[in-house]
Amino acid sequence: MRRGLISWSKTELPVATLDGRMARAQAAMAKAGIDALAVYSNPARTAGVSWFTTFLPYWNHCVLVLPSSGAHVLVGGFSHRVNDWMKRTSHLENIIHSPKLGAESGRIISEHKAGAVVAIPDLDTVPTSVVEGITAAGATVIDGTAMLAQLRAAGDPVSVALYFTAAHIAHASLKQASATQTDGATATAQIDGIARRYGAEEVYVGVCKDVSKSRTFIRLEGNCDLAETFALRLTLAYKGMWVRITRTLSRDAKVNAAISAATEQFAAAVARLPDTSSMKFNSWLVEGCRTTQPLEALAGSLVSEPLEITPGMIVSIQAAIDTPHGTVLTGAPALIGRNGDATALLVSPDFG
Repeated sequence: MRRGLISWSKTELPVATLDGRMARAQAAMAKAGIDALAVYSNPARTAGVSWFTTFLPYWNHCVLVLPSSGAHVLVGGFSHRVNDWMKRTSHLENIIHSPKLGAESGRIISEHKAGAVVAIPDLDTVPTSVVEGITAAGATVIDGTAMLAQLRAAGDPVSVALYFTAAHIAHASLKQASATQTDGATATAQIDGIARRYGAEEVYVGVCKDVSKSRTFIRLEGNCDLAETFALRLTLAYKGMWVRITRTLSRDAKVNAAISAATEQFAAAVARLPDTSSMKFNSWLVEGCRTTQPLEALAGSLVSEPLEITPGMIVSIQAAIDTPHGTVLTGAPALIGRNGDATALLVSPDFG
């Protein structure tokens, strides 16, 4: 369940932008001979439905049915008592409350067209009951992942602006951490509080309590003693846009000099993306939103089957960089360059 405030600012995300996204999807469906797009969403996989409608579920799951022509419908397993809240915070007029998402979605699609061809993004992650409910209504289901990925390939100006806001919230929150802090719980609470006051609807703070011994980040459930050199990783969402930033802190002056040098190496390597040949670090990872998962692994030292990183995409990059004074963990979001332009970090990974 989400804990942050969910709201819709029509100034930041205009209705016209959302309508434009649906119109582009309907044009793509018509061209491909697809009669409907069915996008599944739950609290862990929100990015597809939110991209079209801004809707972010605190709980439960839903399916957005977008026919090739006409209005979209959201089928959700939510109580009728949240209907007004859903309409106030999302671009939704037609909401059907039902625990049988697949059957109800199939009924809506069949009323639009008998024997319809239905594209479902990330089909292999959608519950079988949803897929079978749609096919039981006479529809043919195909994987719509490539279609949604193509529609989202290059972020529109509104999405880019929201990512910039999310990145700056994350940077401002993580900047408040101090190397003099010795209790991880205190540092985590401070970062979480600042991010939420700035409007983040979801905040996850990971703590690597001793970088010299481990590079693993954990979510704290109690107090945690921080070593001389530790790292913090902040993952947050603002208006459905997710970013991730990592910072290493140390009470050792030599390590601090190494941190500065490592972040410069990191920025230089990021500037060459989507060419990943410069990511010659101990380990690294590029994550981004292609379809319905907010942060999906696109490429990295442990990613066996890389996915395409397209110009104009916003990604979050993490790296572990070896230095003479130990490993430095760093990371920040970036805008992939277009037309030969260098990729640009949205915020600096060097906190000074």
